[in-house]
Amino acid sequence: MCGIAGILDRGSLLSPEVLKHHLQQMLDKIQHRGPDDRGEERLTQINGLSLHLGHQRLSVIDTSRAGHQPMSNDDSTVWISTNSEIYNFHDLKKELQLKYNFFSQSDTEVLLRSYEAWGLDCLEKLRGMFAFAIWDHKKSRLILARDRLGIKPLYYHSSKNILLFSSELRSILSTRLINTSLNSSGIFQFLSFGRLGSPQTILDQIFELPPGHFLIADKNGTQIKKYWDPFKNSDLYDPDIPVTQQINKVLEEAIRLRLVSDVPLGAFLSGGIDSSAIVTMMADNTSSPIRTLSVNFEEKLYDESKYSSQIAGELGTQHHEFNISDRDILKKLPFAIEAMDQPTIDGINTYIISEAARQKGLTVALSGLGGDELFAGYDSFYMIPRLHRINNIMSTLPFYLRKKLGFIISKLIPRSDKSTKLIHLLNGQTNGAHVYFLIRALFCEEEIATLFYDQSIKNALILENIENTQELLNSQNDLTPINLISYLELTQYTAPTLLRDTDIMSMAHGLEVRVPFLDHKLVELMFAVPSKLKIKKNFPKPLLVNSLKRKLPNSLVKRKKMGFTLPFENWMRGKLKTEIETVLLTPLENLSGHISEPGIKKVWADFLDKRCTWSRPWSLYVLKRWVDQNL
Repeated sequence: MCGIAGILDRGSLLSPEVLKHHLQQMLDKIQHRGPDDRGEERLTQINGLSLHLGHQRLSVIDTSRAGHQPMSNDDSTVWISTNSEIYNFHDLKKELQLKYNFFSQSDTEVLLRSYEAWGLDCLEKLRGMFAFAIWDHKKSRLILARDRLGIKPLYYHSSKNILLFSSELRSILSTRLINTSLNSSGIFQFLSFGRLGSPQTILDQIFELPPGHFLIADKNGTQIKKYWDPFKNSDLYDPDIPVTQQINKVLEEAIRLRLVSDVPLGAFLSGGIDSSAIVTMMADNTSSPIRTLSVNFEEKLYDESKYSSQIAGELGTQHHEFNISDRDILKKLPFAIEAMDQPTIDGINTYIISEAARQKGLTVALSGLGGDELFAGYDSFYMIPRLHRINNIMSTLPFYLRKKLGFIISKLIPRSDKSTKLIHLLNGQTNGAHVYFLIRALFCEEEIATLFYDQSIKNALILENIENTQELLNSQNDLTPINLISYLELTQYTAPTLLRDTDIMSMAHGLEVRVPFLDHKLVELMFAVPSKLKIKKNFPKPLLVNSLKRKLPNSLVKRKKMGFTLPFENWMRGKLKTEIETVLLTPLENLSGHISEPGIKKVWADFLDKRCTWSRPWSLYVLKRWVDQNL
């Protein structure tokens, strides 16, 4: 894994020396992503275009100098800088060797030759995670492309005379070539869901290239196109072959491909079904002992060490456990906040275990991320269809009656996150065009009203959010309820929250995290599998559990789902209280005009009175810290 950056000059009047300096600033900001090597190239065109292309390398495949980037083809008409792992590069190389000579063992050279041979059609052939930039001299164009699920990030700023791009937003910000105005829509998305939704970012003039899209920039401007739809290969599922057999074949292949590495490799092992399934399949596909890691807590309610130790013992892994307390978090918090490329309420857990992995000498780690989304592991798969039916019934009632019911319940039930969402549901407010968005909400619509300084902007953003989510639903209006939830979890939660945080927090330590469950072939297969097979009463994730050749212990499968979360509720009432309170209650500076100070104070008071969970004041703490630190 690596970091990429570049500046496409379309007539900015900035000198080559100035542009080179800006590129170096961008690379300095992402040096942690690729501490092993740096490369820079200035590429010019006769029509006035020029590209300053840079790369920071974390050497994983072919660690020799032959893998240096930016890399060019034989006549230097095609150049590439990539942040990628192309897992099927051996197969592609066999096909391409009939036409090209290869000078390295790297997957980067295979990606370069793939474009040279097939142009943008190469995207259909790639199996992996990637965000790359390709300079095509003959066609006078720059191409940016991002993998199908959004595992690797890619940000850009495009204006008439210049285009900036990088693996991280702060890298673009470092050039000071753009306005640093906060994006009201981005703030609304963050307060609504605790994350930024692609293509929006926290800043007005920087955008995220959406997953499964590519961008073409030339002298005429910039265009963005979608190249992947997870539902187009619906014929992948064969009803005549047991579904668990089909899943096993694709998942085992996905894991086997992700075991290829020229540096130390291990796995995160929480003791849940997903990570245990990954490690089990790893054990079935390698003869060497697997190095596994888990994080333990003093708070037994959050500690999964009993289960991770059990599966590690049964598989004979070299298992390492790390104990984390609120005292440790207090020390690590400034560094974890600094690592955030954009505000997020998640990711501290990944920061901690990634740091531990690097301390144990690992450069690559496999993760069970994505299992819940594909195999219906969240409570949302059971809850949302019921709430959707209730909402449909309630919609037949007169509006005044729904409001009255909400008012009565607000007087009968103590105020909490759940009761607030229930009242919003009764009032017909779902934080979007589907009840899914209410379940995933951080702050509901009326609560955002108390936080936004300008109510007219808030009202416009609520309407914009409803329109955008309705457009999203309309694009997939033929999905079954279960597949719709899976699709929404992947696109509205996994990509903008889990994957973004996993990338930024792991790369802060120079660690590459691989996610076999998000292999696009497995995703396409699971969307083709009949929904009714994905859920079984009192049996979590039956298709995943039954697809494993080596069965997981019943004690692990049947236990209550915990998830890899930190005990923030306890910590923010203990060792972290002074830090959080100090930040929240100090006067606003960079957020003035966007967020209301009384609104922030009310959220903190609600938390202290146990009328809301930790995630709400934490989100405001992160937002304030990020803005003060970066702007």
